[in-house]
Amino acid sequence: MKSSLFVRKHELWLEVLFGAFSVSDEELYTLLYDFSMIEYRHLVWLGGDLGEKAEEFDYDRDQINIVYKDNFELYNHLISSLKSIKYDESVMFERFSNDENYFIQKLESLLSDEKNNQPITAFDRSRNLEGIDLDKKQSDALILFLFEESYKEYELILTYTYSQFFTDSKLLYGVFSDLIYESHFHLKSFARMMSKMGLLALPRVIAKRVYQFDDLEKFLIDGIAEEEGAKELCIQLAKDIDNESLSPFFSFINYQESYHIALMKKALNYIGEK
Repeated sequence: MKSSLFVRKHELWLEVLFGAFSVSDEELYTLLYDFSMIEYRHLVWLGGDLGEKAEEFDYDRDQINIVYKDNFELYNHLISSLKSIKYDESVMFERFSNDENYFIQKLESLLSDEKNNQPITAFDRSRNLEGIDLDKKQSDALILFLFEESYKEYELILTYTYSQFFTDSKLLYGVFSDLIYESHFHLKSFARMMSKMGLLALPRVIAKRVYQFDDLEKFLIDGIAEEEGAKELCIQLAKDIDNESLSPFFSFINYQESYHIALMKKALNYIGEK
């Protein structure tokens, strides 16, 4: 069933995405992150196809291991995961297969050169950011923020994606696309910081009631309140940390959240005018 394939593709996207977040070399990170974004596109296309055919699907997933001791162990796992998925015949599935055959080829080529193997420190719980001196209170505030907000961004990516599957409004689809793009950037930023602190972790599974809602207007109103809360967290964190490297970043995120609220209000106004 395609619904079970959707679960597996969701898991594969996360395996590649958090594999990217875990590696320290920026060039290798960029390569894997690009692969993960292609896997996300696969998930979008598959979900759209399921939605058109009125087949039920959800974001439930099995337990995923993302902890590996070095790059080669990660690459071997990703190769095994990519090879484990079998597709039926269709134009869409042919695209999936061709993409993933290239990913496998590239990962196997990385395994051929020892210089591509480095220890993975994303799970060592160092709690330190290189070049940035934080006391325990500042570090605790930052860590709490990163865990809470990385889950929120993962939730928003999947919730807005799910909403896109079931809207025929060009305006709403565009607003959701903008918010999804922004949440990808925020998740990437927060997860990379968690990785450098040795605290990288998968977000928890999203409850179905979060994204399978009946009242879009209420969802947007609640979302605006959540974004306003995130703004306050960013402002407070910038003050608490008071660091010339980190504080401007969280102010930057705060201003982005302001525009997210404007986009959501635009969608809310559209719904109210219908």
